[in-house]
Amino acid sequence: MTVSESISRYDLLVSLDRSDRTAALALFDLTRSVFLTETTLDLAPEALDAWWRTLLAAHPSARIAVAFEQPAPNLLAFFAPRQPAAIYALNPSATWAYRQSLTVSRARNDQSDARDQALFVKNHLAELTPWTPPPLTVTQLERVTLSRRKQVDARTALTNQLQAALKRYFPQALALLHEDLWRPMNLEFLRKWPSAQKLKTVPLPRLQAFYQKHGSRSVARWTERSALVAQLVPLAEAGPADELEVSALVDQIEVLNASIRRHDQVSAELLQAEGAPAERIAALPGAGPTLAPRLYVALARHAPNCTSAEALAAAVGVAPVTDQSGKMHRVYRRLRCDNHTRQSFVEWAKESWKHSAWAEAFVRQRQEKGQGFHAIIRALAYKWVRILWKCWRDGVAYQEERYLETLRQKGSPLVPKTAAAVA
Repeated sequence: MTVSESISRYDLLVSLDRSDRTAALALFDLTRSVFLTETTLDLAPEALDAWWRTLLAAHPSARIAVAFEQPAPNLLAFFAPRQPAAIYALNPSATWAYRQSLTVSRARNDQSDARDQALFVKNHLAELTPWTPPPLTVTQLERVTLSRRKQVDARTALTNQLQAALKRYFPQALALLHEDLWRPMNLEFLRKWPSAQKLKTVPLPRLQAFYQKHGSRSVARWTERSALVAQLVPLAEAGPADELEVSALVDQIEVLNASIRRHDQVSAELLQAEGAPAERIAALPGAGPTLAPRLYVALARHAPNCTSAEALAAAVGVAPVTDQSGKMHRVYRRLRCDNHTRQSFVEWAKESWKHSAWAEAFVRQRQEKGQGFHAIIRALAYKWVRILWKCWRDGVAYQEERYLETLRQKGSPLVPKTAAAVA
């Protein structure tokens, strides 16, 4: 499709350069290639709605396209139900590079950004893809998974603070507890014995009963712990400030633990409501209740709009990027992508090789060649995306034995290592 043919699809282009509370507006007439209006809009929903109604009244039969840079969730939420002719959610890197080509001095303001953005869309309309809203249920599940990720990140930050506090006056606690300090056993331990001085007063049978109550029944582990407690020497005199800090951190981590559990429950319910496609994703090796919703959201959002496995791998951020010029040739991981989506596939690939014979053989083979572990996992994620693309397109579930048979038929070098892994 040529540029002129693409432009003929629309009459007007609304270009918005968003700031915190306002947006610079450039209204461009695509049929005559002239700017009709350049002004500033209030982004309050009431003001936006009044402006949109006025625009439709002034151009009742016009086919209106809307363009703005991402991320702009408020603008997507506003325009999606009003259904303009098209919504172009632009990559800011692309529009920034276009502005650089027009203004060598890099002088700019909000209004010039909106104007240049309109020209970018007009000149590249044939290559741009309009934004397609995902199903509402997928959007809801995506928001839950993103919210859960924020809760986990907040818990990690608090856990790091807790670890730093214990190192300052009670470092032995880190050896007596599970390495994941946010776990309930650790939090209860610190509530009961927030200092070395208080722990020294506890009889060993009572301490052993505490560990057994929380499922830590390893004889070897208890031997190590009891020996440490028996010769415990306080590093410093724990004061009220230390215990108050640890208590406050424990309180906050417990709240986040409860919140994460609620997120897991809601995401499991939403995933189950998606039916057979979601069930196929949940059955993937190593997906589990945490990663399955994230994988399903990524596939449901991107797979229907991708025409090949390579396009899907690029859309989810797993495909590597090649930079080649003359004798220079570099291949590196994709940086300009949705990091949460990419990380979903990378984290799953890291789990999958513990549950899939061919994936384990793939990792072992690359390790023998001296490749770094994280690079191997990214390569494994790319390979998994190609498999998932075909499964999603054909509407079938992944079957480990079927894929292993395909590898045997193709004479894959993974087959001998796969047989060894199975054995």
